[in-house]
Amino acid sequence: MKSDRWVIAAVLFLAAGLGLLFGFTDGTASVNLGYPFSATKLHVDITTIGIPALVGLPLVAAGTLMLFFALIAAIVSQFRQPEPDYSPELPTKRQGPFEE
Repeated sequence: MKSDRWVIAAVLFLAAGLGLLFGFTDGTASVNLGYPFSATKLHVDITTIGIPALVGLPLVAAGTLMLFFALIAAIVSQFRQPEPDYSPELPTKRQGPFEE
């Protein structure tokens, strides 16, 4: 099983979904640095409304699912032996006639 097509499709779906979700976002982000380092905070508010939210979330879910299937296909392909490329209909060089 080839996983390259699955990965390409997954990346396209994820990019489209995340592009819609983050492209039409109204929100804020803040970082507070403090000492000790355990007092450092990151706060992100993301709000996407309308059609981009309805289309973007399923695209991200589909892309994530395809990426999971691509991972399974890549793992399975590591344990399969490649099939030989010879064809019994074509003669090899040793079976051909000798001509001078």
